[in-house]
Amino acid sequence: MRGNSSNILVAILTIATLFALTGYQVTSEPSAVRLLGRLGAALIELDRWLPAHRDDVELQARDRPNQPLSLDGLPIDVAIPASAALEAPEPVLRATIVEAMGRKLYDEGYGAIEDEEGKSHLGITEPLRWAVDALDRSAHSFWRIVAIIAGLTLAAVCVSHIWVRRSPLPGLAVGSAITAVFAIVLWLGVSAIGSSVGGAIDEEIARVAQDGVWLGLRNSLAATAISLGGLYAYNSLLGRHDEERWDAWEDEYEGQEPESREAPPY
Repeated sequence: MRGNSSNILVAILTIATLFALTGYQVTSEPSAVRLLGRLGAALIELDRWLPAHRDDVELQARDRPNQPLSLDGLPIDVAIPASAALEAPEPVLRATIVEAMGRKLYDEGYGAIEDEEGKSHLGITEPLRWAVDALDRSAHSFWRIVAIIAGLTLAAVCVSHIWVRRSPLPGLAVGSAITAVFAIVLWLGVSAIGSSVGGAIDEEIARVAQDGVWLGLRNSLAATAISLGGLYAYNSLLGRHDEERWDAWEDEYEGQEPESREAPPY
């Protein structure tokens, strides 16, 4: 395999691996539950709902203090500990509700959003449905498989480069840099879309997308810095080795006496 084509292959695999790694991290349970909880809070406008229903929540918690408290009237059927409604301040209660909604959406997907009759009305064109689909547990399983395949393929190609005494670092650096540029452009685009949409849920979807792209940008920038640092160290050591070998060859050449030539016969 030629050097240019092999570096292009490494760059493409680096882009794929960073993209899959970002998807895996964003859809991991701690991250996705937090992001999905924010979407649930925007869906019900929790900052308005909670102060208006705080007394009802406390009353239900006093009636059954030792049982999970089911919150009525929400499009997402969640239950929280009764102690969170009785003893905790309002910010803690809000965080508990947000986490419960996020975990429900993570486990069950957009189907967890139902009306009073227990039916889901999210159409295929609803941005909220796309956002929940992109962050639920099934999405995490998909990205885990993709990340493993892409990572192992990239590792195998890098090992093959090292086996033939060729550095994979240029391809890694180029692929990481391209991913970083793409992430910056995407982040700016999502920011522009978020500032132009109306509605609390659409704005929150844009913010969640920004957070996911930001994570990918951090990954790509870190990979670029590591690759460039490794490439600089590699070139420095290799250049010094070549210079020392050239100096040794010159010393050996200068130490040899030129061969004597016999005078041509007349």
